[in-house]
Amino acid sequence: MEKIVPDTSVLINGALSRLIEASEIEDCELIIPLAVIDELQAQASKGKDIGLKGLEEIRRIREIAGEKNIRIRFSGERPSLDDIRLARSGRIDALIRDVARAEGGALYTSDYVQALVAEAEGIPVKYIEPYRRPEEPAYKKYLGPDVVSLYLRDGMRPRADVLRDGRLETMILDDEPCNENLLNEILEEVMAVARVRERADVIMLRPEAVILETGDYRIRIVKPPLSDRMEAVIQKNILDLVSEDAVIEPIVVEGSLRPRGILVLNLDGVYSFPIAEKIAEKLRERGLEARIIGRARRINASAPYYGPLDGDLEKALHLALSSPLDYIIIDEVADSRDLKLVKDARLAGIGVIAFKRSKLINAALASLLEVVGPAIMPQVIDEMVLMRCSGILEILSVSASIRAPSGLSPESGIRHVVDISRAGEKIYEIYEFDGRPIISDVREVRERLKKAEKIVEEILRGSGLKGAELEALWLDKAVIRVAGRKRRELMRLRRRIVEELGIAVEFRAHLGR
Repeated sequence: MEKIVPDTSVLINGALSRLIEASEIEDCELIIPLAVIDELQAQASKGKDIGLKGLEEIRRIREIAGEKNIRIRFSGERPSLDDIRLARSGRIDALIRDVARAEGGALYTSDYVQALVAEAEGIPVKYIEPYRRPEEPAYKKYLGPDVVSLYLRDGMRPRADVLRDGRLETMILDDEPCNENLLNEILEEVMAVARVRERADVIMLRPEAVILETGDYRIRIVKPPLSDRMEAVIQKNILDLVSEDAVIEPIVVEGSLRPRGILVLNLDGVYSFPIAEKIAEKLRERGLEARIIGRARRINASAPYYGPLDGDLEKALHLALSSPLDYIIIDEVADSRDLKLVKDARLAGIGVIAFKRSKLINAALASLLEVVGPAIMPQVIDEMVLMRCSGILEILSVSASIRAPSGLSPESGIRHVVDISRAGEKIYEIYEFDGRPIISDVREVRERLKKAEKIVEEILRGSGLKGAELEALWLDKAVIRVAGRKRRELMRLRRRIVEELGIAVEFRAHLGR
């Protein structure tokens, strides 16, 4: 006689009784784990509807089991209080799988993660769709035409980032807060898509976190105990909202000139993989061989894609470099390991286009400098592209020279200075000081010099020294022309400037005086 071991999911959603009533289950032994009973009782005692539904389902099954020649018995260990308390971390599910394994029965579940784990453990399993999937997913009602990102969290009102006049605005979509039922419904829909839809790539699949990409959407769902509450983030493919020319073409044009290093700063944190795919396709149309590499494992990429080799993306890169190649595209730079891949590929003479989420330019530069020093940075990165959800904002060029950095006197030392420029105007300088990299905002340097100049001029006017003039000023030194050498007055003047600005002071005599 066939043995069937149900878990809580097929009892809560009523799938098991539907199968029995449809005579798809009969002439079998139904073994209900005691862990299931205790978990449902615990939920019912807290006033949760799912617990009451599950217990009611067991009562109904007992009523109809005799008609279908189904024998029912209970088996397994009773969960401890800690097991019930940690149910969301998978402890109850593990006890249920233990029963299926010990009894030699088939596990019936509507929990896709539970089904995958059971299969991995060698337990016979039957996955039952929790309900008939609607034509439109539950979250679609929130996705208006201008919505870029949707945020749903248990107990909080749904909100979205909406594209308005080229910028993102955050909007509250409903006065009613989201609840766990809605989020569980979305999770089950996502799991169904992951199981049956050919166009879906499962990026992460764990009991507490799921990330799935469908081409149109990137869906991330996080559950306790990883998070304090269940939440979902759904991002649209921005190429469905703006023209490809606004996003793709500027990067392709830059990349077509010659193999170069292009760091794309994803300022709005948009779903970037569809953009990477299109860039790879466009480069190939121009006769350039491009491959995408990333930490996900994909089966639906429209351009050549390499995931980690033996869990190591560096090995995948070396494999990609073993064949003729013009470009490596990294769709999401997550950490210093990914930036090292950018460096390795560029120093191997290969062009790189890398997407990095960052709201601030200097923050992105700081993370880059953890891997790439100022001396070789221009060999690794040629341009930094600022990208928003509405398209490419601007392109910054990277160059280098040997000189004193802006705002510092020649006496401070000649250094290798990396210039980050916008339309020919320097906006950042990068150099090393005492062995550590410095990111200098040129505009801030100019502002500081203006304020320092004003302070020095005020000090000179109040010094009583006739003819004293500020000749040159840097952030580390002031040069002042004076007539005569009144030592006491000069010492007093130097002391005031040092106290106000903390910089060195040099006095020079007026020529001819």
